[in-house]
Amino acid sequence: MTSFSDQPFRERRLFPRIATQCRVLYRTPESRGWNTARLVDFSAIGMRIECDELLMPGTPVAIQIKPGDDKAIPAVSAKGSVVRCEPNSKLRYEISCKLTKVSPA
Repeated sequence: MTSFSDQPFRERRLFPRIATQCRVLYRTPESRGWNTARLVDFSAIGMRIECDELLMPGTPVAIQIKPGDDKAIPAVSAKGSVVRCEPNSKLRYEISCKLTKVSPA
């Protein structure tokens, strides 16, 4: 969504986003197992993933970050909920999640 305003842009985030690309696994209460997605970015309290599945805001989600050989990204298990789901130009969905619990994997 694009918005126009006379007010200058002001970043409201408390924690910076870290852009990255690595594999993540996610599941919802309706999932039969873990699904594969790609991590787009993350912060201390949220993350954005790209996947093939439309997930509605409010959907609980469990996520496992699987960084592989990339030592800059920690292996993490997290729980949270979907805040936003938007289609992207690759005919996939970008899912923004608010994290409620994060622990080392």
